[in-house]
Amino acid sequence: MCVARRAGRGKGEARMIESSAKLLRRLFPPVFLLAFLSFAGIALAEPATIRPELPSVPSKPLAIPIPGILSLDEAMRIAIRAHPQYRQALHTYQANKEIIGQAMSNYYPHLSVGAGYTYETGNFVISPGFPPSLYNLILPPNNTGFDYYQAQANISETLFTFGQRITQVRQARHNAMSSGQQALWTLWSLLANVEIAYDTLAQDILLVDAARKTLKDYEDQLQVANGEYQVGTASKFDVLNAEVNSSNAKLNLITARNNVKVARVGLLNAMGVAYGGRFTVITSLNYVPMDKTLDSLLHYALERRPDLLSMKEQEKADRQNELYYKSTYLPSLGATAGYSYASIFFPLTYNWFLGATVSVPIFSGFLTVHQVAQAQKTLAAARDAEESLRQNLMMQVKQDYYNMETSSERINTTRALLSQARESLRLAEGQYRVGVGSAVAVTQAEADLASARAQYVQAVYSYKIARANLIRDTGMNPLGQIQERNNKGVVAHE
Repeated sequence: MCVARRAGRGKGEARMIESSAKLLRRLFPPVFLLAFLSFAGIALAEPATIRPELPSVPSKPLAIPIPGILSLDEAMRIAIRAHPQYRQALHTYQANKEIIGQAMSNYYPHLSVGAGYTYETGNFVISPGFPPSLYNLILPPNNTGFDYYQAQANISETLFTFGQRITQVRQARHNAMSSGQQALWTLWSLLANVEIAYDTLAQDILLVDAARKTLKDYEDQLQVANGEYQVGTASKFDVLNAEVNSSNAKLNLITARNNVKVARVGLLNAMGVAYGGRFTVITSLNYVPMDKTLDSLLHYALERRPDLLSMKEQEKADRQNELYYKSTYLPSLGATAGYSYASIFFPLTYNWFLGATVSVPIFSGFLTVHQVAQAQKTLAAARDAEESLRQNLMMQVKQDYYNMETSSERINTTRALLSQARESLRLAEGQYRVGVGSAVAVTQAEADLASARAQYVQAVYSYKIARANLIRDTGMNPLGQIQERNNKGVVAHE
């Protein structure tokens, strides 16, 4: 008997699958109708906003080798691939784009299907209101079991919400655009930091070279002083003075070398790399002047700087949030449909239904009132934040521009100073050799030359760092600016 029951259930399952297929075929027309209404609603939604172009990154962080001689554009490309802050910003943008799809899902019909089998008793349960006169017709309870098969499919669609769906979609799009612009700003800030760290390391390497030259000059002076002391043409003071200058130059060289080590670590951190081995950067006392005026830079920053554009998109999203809460005062319309098969034996009996729903909010304890007020205050705060950023932006661009101008003037002055210091040392050494000059004068001339060398290097790289800050604060692409400078050529100063 059990074998016969299992065989019957196997046939029942096959028939149930066949019934489910019939159910889906019968449900196709209402699904098609609701899908058409959904796509009609989607067509009314706001078109997609142009998204920022962001470089892709590997799905997992990779070990990136650093070449022995690292160029600036290579350093920036390493930062794009390796820096965790950019990866975080990019993934946040990608996550926010998925929220658009979540908001769009409200335009599509929601379909669910199910099937089930139970083995159960069929005892009658008296419900309230059942006539007592019919009690004698009820069979007494027993343990007889019955097979019960059922399959059903239900579909529902929100037809109209008076703006709730479309404001959610628009809000999601503006939020995604805001995070995209913020990711772009994060990237460009990181690239600017790479350029600043690169220039700092290059400057410190040149300062080491300048310290070496200074040390060699003082060692040559010490050698001359010792020789002249031996023949009686120089005093012991001249020798001691040369020894003190040489020792100080050695200390300065030690400090300069340490600055190189620290700057190299800073560049690795700016690139987002923990370990980079031994490498060096390309040093140059050449630079490309920026030929843009302050007014044009301010106009560009107000129109193109990514973090300001992010603020504007966030303001638009907050505006849509306010409209969404206002739309919740209004009713929503929906439609439902379903088809089912059920029975204790085959063939199963089918049923279907079609329906419409109207949801009208009446009172929710002033919840919507406070939600609208909160959205309005949030929007006002976003506008204040945008204005604050606009003012800070203008201040930053002006400061960077003036710093760059000052550095350009310092380059011209220190270049002349370097030439004068070299000539002064040549004259002082010549006078000292023929006996008409003093060791103090030579020492001072060497100190002046060492200072002039350092000031010239610092002036050139101060200009480069000020230019990097200006490029970032204006909202330009640092990597694109490097390529543009390479196309223009450089202005040589030494």
